[in-house]
Amino acid sequence: MPNSITMGNLLFGFLSIIFASQQQYQFAGFAILFAALLDGCDGQVARMLKVSSPLGAELDSLADCVTFGIAPGYLAYAAYLPHMYDVQLNNGAVISLSMLVSAVFPICAAYRLARFNVSHSTDSFSGLPSPIAGIAVALIPIAFHDPATIKACPALFVPAYIVTALLMVSTVRFSKPQSYIFKKIHGIQLVVLALILIGLAVVLHKIILFIVIGLMALYIVSGIVSFIIQFIQDHKY
Repeated sequence: MPNSITMGNLLFGFLSIIFASQQQYQFAGFAILFAALLDGCDGQVARMLKVSSPLGAELDSLADCVTFGIAPGYLAYAAYLPHMYDVQLNNGAVISLSMLVSAVFPICAAYRLARFNVSHSTDSFSGLPSPIAGIAVALIPIAFHDPATIKACPALFVPAYIVTALLMVSTVRFSKPQSYIFKKIHGIQLVVLALILIGLAVVLHKIILFIVIGLMALYIVSGIVSFIIQFIQDHKY
């Protein structure tokens, strides 16, 4: 059962890539969001059924690499990265700086996930979690329907995209709010909460969208601010 949920995560990551290739950018974003919901459930289901296994953990990392690394990277390349410094090869193929910029995201996500498998803390994340980074990219086509709006401002999008990717491989500590939530809410309560949130998202999608974007921005900024404060304290004397 948990592995089936993980496969669903991988499936929707793959569908996101297909949607982005068909210029259905909003569907691509929603596919990543739905995959993130499945990603948050598989571990809980495994612990609830007491069927956790090393195979499931490795499968989860592979699925996350596709869903929160490759899919957001391709979505950014297809929708929002302008063609920069195109170089045409003899066979007619074109290589652009946009390809290299978009590749930063899946590369950082893959490294982040591999590092997490080797060593991780129970009370915090080292580096921005790849699902959060992937969701940040996925929310863009949902919030801004016209890709030209973002593509016209590469000076804003490109640095934000690269910084988000690099935060995944950084040593900035980010909290684990889900650890506290899952301690208090589990089993059928978690299912009911998920259904309520989905219902609210359908009915009040615009309000929920801005709330989610605000919470994610606050989460990312809080980690950076904590890192800066800790750095100042460590080098104060």
